[in-house]
Amino acid sequence: MSVQKQDHPSVKVCVCGISGTGKSTLFEKLIRREKARWKFLYDHKGGDMARRFKVKPCRDGGELLAAVERGGLVIYDPGRDFPGRPEAGFAFFCDFVFTVCGELRGRKLFGADELDMLVDARNEPSELCVILDQGRTFQIDCYFIAQAMNGIHNQVRKQITEIFAFTQGDRAGVEWLCAKGFVESELFGLKNGQWIYKNNNTGAAARGGKHFIPKNANRNLAGL
Repeated sequence: MSVQKQDHPSVKVCVCGISGTGKSTLFEKLIRREKARWKFLYDHKGGDMARRFKVKPCRDGGELLAAVERGGLVIYDPGRDFPGRPEAGFAFFCDFVFTVCGELRGRKLFGADELDMLVDARNEPSELCVILDQGRTFQIDCYFIAQAMNGIHNQVRKQITEIFAFTQGDRAGVEWLCAKGFVESELFGLKNGQWIYKNNNTGAAARGGKHFIPKNANRNLAGL
């Protein structure tokens, strides 16, 4: 197992909000701007992620290993190995990423869209929780998209360090966000493309997107 950096900060980001508000565009910017030799992305929506990043997706274990050897973006489409079972494919990919990252030195990114569709609020996603609990040791930073934070298991939510909240769908879906310091009326008042940022570790906050001029928080938000 590779020797890793011991003081790597915990970075676990979630971009949340209803469809069509700009989440995927912001997610792409976040992934592209971060420097990491490997960026592991789960692509269960018919190749959406691969098309966005203009990378051929991997469809089985052999292709995944070859992509890891090359470095850069490693995008996994579970359609061949797990047809109609994106949750099972996600569990497999979590296991794969955690295993190979134990042998790779340097910073790595791990990301997925529609996290609340891949894990639910009732059953603890053990494979993902291993990455969230132990990934810092192997310098794994996490970036997710979700429509509603309340649809994600609390063992996952409690690990999130940074939130970009776009407009929300209903009051039932904002309870957790309000507990983290977001204001319900502000969340429902956002226009498409606008977001509110909060860092759960530092308390830093900012606004950004269309018509907002973002203020720098503890991490640089310029250009988002």
